[in-house]
Amino acid sequence: MYPAQLADEIREILARLVASGELAPTTRVPAYVRIERPVRASRGDFASPVALRVTGTGVSPRGLADLLAAGLRDRQGIAGAEAVEEGFVNVVLTPASLAEIVREILAGATGAGSGESGDHAAVFAPPGDGLTSGLRYAHARLAGLLRAGGALGVARSPDRLDPGELIPPPARRLVCALAEYPGVSARENARAFHRHLAEVLRCVEDYEGSTSMLPRGDEEATPAHGSRLVLVDAARIVVANALRRCGVSAPDRL
Repeated sequence: MYPAQLADEIREILARLVASGELAPTTRVPAYVRIERPVRASRGDFASPVALRVTGTGVSPRGLADLLAAGLRDRQGIAGAEAVEEGFVNVVLTPASLAEIVREILAGATGAGSGESGDHAAVFAPPGDGLTSGLRYAHARLAGLLRAGGALGVARSPDRLDPGELIPPPARRLVCALAEYPGVSARENARAFHRHLAEVLRCVEDYEGSTSMLPRGDEEATPAHGSRLVLVDAARIVVANALRRCGVSAPDRL
């Protein structure tokens, strides 16, 4: 479930609450629902302050957040939702939903995936030299992992992606960062785009350092290695597309 899809779910729940009389008829269902990442990753995968922004509901922001969380918990792809603080709604996705994000990136089904053309016109100025170099180096590392996996006989297939491999925090943070890319890219806000690229790079580096991507020594290649390389490939695609959006090449080797 991408942020845009989560925003649609929230709008639908708001409209249903108005229709059922749980919210006042003066409630103004917003055209735009902000979805962001919780400040603390332990709080969930995504969060929304929508309950603080909707007016005319007849309930407090915290009361509205409770209603929205209850509605979201019944939605497919959502493992949990809770109201926190004075009106934020935090959401945890199911492993299956995380896996679907990865598969869609690889299939090019969204703007995050391989559907972006390699000669796509640059929209954003390149970020600073340090971030640009870091992203180019990350792309080369990710491409190198994929080459090494092939040489070691690691079977890599999106259809065989194990959702359980996406549960550890570094993996799920990376998936969620990749899921944010289409929305951030579409906004054409250079500062937000560059900030997001820095987050993607941090998540890639954290994931690389969190687990063994390849068999070591005499270790046999396992389905777990294949699943990890599927996520590596999704990250490589997003990094490549992001660099191209800035008119920068994405090298396979450095």
